[in-house]
Amino acid sequence: MRRLALLRMAWLTLRRDRLGLALYAAVPIVFLSIFATVFQGFGRHGENRVRIAVLDLDRTEASARLVAAARAGSDRIALEVLDADDPDVLVAQIASGAFPAGVVIPAGLGGSLGDPASAIPPLVVRFDPANPIAPEFAQGVLSGAAWTGLSVELLGRQIRVLELATGPLTDRQRAMLGALESASDATGGSAAAMAGQVAASGRIPVESAPVDIGQGAPSLVTYYTAAIGVMFMLFSALSTTGWLLEEHERGILDRLRASGIGPWSVILNRFLFAVLVGTVQIAVMLAWASAVFGVRFFSVRQLVSLAILVPAVAAAAAGLGLLITGLARTRRQQTTIGTIAVLILSAVGGSMIPSFMMPPSLQAVGDWAFNARAITAMQQVLWYTTPTDTTAAMLGRIAPALGLVAATTVVCLVGARILVARWR
Repeated sequence: MRRLALLRMAWLTLRRDRLGLALYAAVPIVFLSIFATVFQGFGRHGENRVRIAVLDLDRTEASARLVAAARAGSDRIALEVLDADDPDVLVAQIASGAFPAGVVIPAGLGGSLGDPASAIPPLVVRFDPANPIAPEFAQGVLSGAAWTGLSVELLGRQIRVLELATGPLTDRQRAMLGALESASDATGGSAAAMAGQVAASGRIPVESAPVDIGQGAPSLVTYYTAAIGVMFMLFSALSTTGWLLEEHERGILDRLRASGIGPWSVILNRFLFAVLVGTVQIAVMLAWASAVFGVRFFSVRQLVSLAILVPAVAAAAAGLGLLITGLARTRRQQTTIGTIAVLILSAVGGSMIPSFMMPPSLQAVGDWAFNARAITAMQQVLWYTTPTDTTAAMLGRIAPALGLVAATTVVCLVGARILVARWR
C-alpha cells in the first residue's frame, strides 16, 4: 500500500479542488459539443447556409424562374437579389466582405434561349478567395437550377437546334439522329460535332472568377494572421495578469497596500503592462507575417486602423485576464480556468475554425465574443481593403467591433476590481 501512497495523495489533492475536478469532467463535453456542432452542420439541411448575392441584368421571366429554382432547389445557400444595374456593385459588395460570392445573370439570357442560332451568355460567379466553399456551392446550385427552372426553354432550344441542323426528319435523318445518340468525340466525324452542338445547346454555361481583394499574401494566411494573433494575445494576457496572484501569495500586495497603493492602482498597472506586452506581441507577429508570408498593411489607413485596433483588443484581453485572475484562488486555478476559457473563446470566435464554416447558431454565439469581432475587424483591415478606401471608411467598418471590445474591457476591469478587493 505504501507504493500507492502517492497515487492516493494525488487523488485527494484533485478531490479537494472541486473546481478543477468539475473542469476535468466538463471541458471534454464542451469542446466535443462545439466541434460536433460545426461539422454536423455539413450533414444537416438548413445549416451552414452560404449567402450568395444575385445581380439580374436580364430581368426576364426566364431569369426570374432561374432565381426561384435556385432558391427553392437548395437549402445550402441563401440568395439575396441586389437592386442594381452595374456588375461593379456586386464586386464591391464581395470586396467589402458583405458576401462571400455573387452571381451575375447576363442580359440577353432569356432571348438566347429562344434563338438557336445565338450562343447562350454564361452566368458569371464572382467570389471571395478567402472562402473556398462559396463558389463551389454557387456553381453547383446554378447548374441544377438551370435544368429545373428552365427545362422547357432548354428542351425547346435543343429541338430547334436539331431542326436547324437536320431539317425535317426524314428516314435518313432519323438514322442520323440514331448516330447522334451513339456518337462520341472519339469518332471524329460530323455526327460527333453535331452531337456536341446539340448537347451544348441544352446547357447554360457557368463561369467563375475571383474578386481582387487584399494587397498580397494568400487570403487564408491573412485570416489566420488575425485569428492566431488574437488567440495568443489572450494567452499572453492570461500569463502577465496571473503574476498578480503570485504577488498576493507572497504578501507583496499587502506591503503595497500598507504603503498607500490601493487596488485600483495595482490593477491598472498590471493592466497597462499586459496591454503593452500584447501590443508588442501582435506587432512582432505582423512584421513576421509581412516579411515571410507577404501580408501587406503598409497604407496609411491600414496603419492608423491597426494602431487603434491592436491596443484596444490587447486591453480587452488584459481585462479578461484580470477578471479570471480575480476569480481564482491560486495561480494553478487561474492557469486552468484561463486556459480553458481562452480555448473555448478561440473555438467559438474563429481562431481554430474559420467562422464561415460554422452554422448560424454558433456564429450567433461568436458575435457576442469580443475576440470573434476582433478577428473580423482585423480581417477587414488586413484583407478587405481596396485602393479607394479612406481612413474614415475603414474606421467606420471596424467601429462596431471596437465598441464591443471597449465594453468588454470596462466590464472585465470593474469585475476584476471587485474581486481583487475581496482578497483582503
